[in-house]
Amino acid sequence: LFRSRFCCRCKGVPRLLAFWHHFEPMTQKKSANTKVAKTAEKDTDVEVKRAAGKIEEIADKLPEKIRPYVKKAAPYLAQAWILFLMALPYFVKGVKKVQELGAKMPEKLVWAAVGFVLCFFGGVFPATVAAIEAWNLCGGSEAWEQARVLFEEFGKVADAEKKDDGKSEDKEELTAQQVVEKKLLVALEVMDPEKVSGAMSCLYAGWIGVIGVLKVQFAKTVALGDVLGQKVYKAVSKLEPSIEAVTPKEYQQWVPTCTRWSCKLFAISVAWLIQRIISAFHSAVRGGLMFGEYVVDYLHEHQILKVEHKDTFIDEAIGWSLAMLGLLTQIACGFQLPFIMNMVLWPVQLVEAFVVWSVSY
Repeated sequence: LFRSRFCCRCKGVPRLLAFWHHFEPMTQKKSANTKVAKTAEKDTDVEVKRAAGKIEEIADKLPEKIRPYVKKAAPYLAQAWILFLMALPYFVKGVKKVQELGAKMPEKLVWAAVGFVLCFFGGVFPATVAAIEAWNLCGGSEAWEQARVLFEEFGKVADAEKKDDGKSEDKEELTAQQVVEKKLLVALEVMDPEKVSGAMSCLYAGWIGVIGVLKVQFAKTVALGDVLGQKVYKAVSKLEPSIEAVTPKEYQQWVPTCTRWSCKLFAISVAWLIQRIISAFHSAVRGGLMFGEYVVDYLHEHQILKVEHKDTFIDEAIGWSLAMLGLLTQIACGFQLPFIMNMVLWPVQLVEAFVVWSVSY
């Protein structure tokens, strides 16, 4: 019995040693990876501090009213700049993949799908739809051309970085600071400054025009709500004595103020609801007609229909029928996206939030 137990224990020892020899390199790799991660994190912190210092130097040349705010935001701006440089190649790759996928699909069917989404869900994104319309009014075709030029310059940077990564053999030995500096130098070497400056100026001017149009449009909505609130308060103010009668004496002085602001908030909410219904009607009509036009042209290209959309009323019939259905669907859903469409249209939701933030602040 003693020999059998001893032999079993002896047989277990080699297994234990074999397991330890197998596990030991894994622990060494983990420790090495943690060391590399720590050094990379330290290098990134150094680069952030360095970029923040440069931003603070630039802030000294700004007006006194803006200077303290820029200095406080310098670390965050520096970190955002470094993250932008690191993410730029991946962003360009993603856009190229989308372009390749779109090139494989029929163009007219893609625009028909855009019109369908606009018809049924455009009222959920009133600021984005209004921004696109304002963009078209403020020279949208020229701005899109400049955006294409800017994207081509970014594509040059991505291609140059690919070639540079293929040439450099000591990439693993470079610190994060050296990697960022190398990417920046490659971008400065490849990009055309005149094209980039012209494109950025054109896009900025167009965006300022869009913001101006949206501010005026939404200011009208707020003004409408304010006027409606005053009219509603005139009627509700006659009920203030009855409200004061059921209110404790120490709080009665707040009754007129609370009543006035409640009427104003209610009226502004109604005004925004009216604006949302107008936006939903506009997007439904625009999207439905777009869908009908591109579907008829697609069928004409494949010789299913013998006429184009200019020579027939089929596209109008499809468009107005779909517009009515899309408007009723948006109202029935309460101008909310279904769960599945939330997963699909989350980029548009980000654009909507950015446009609302830009108009508000």
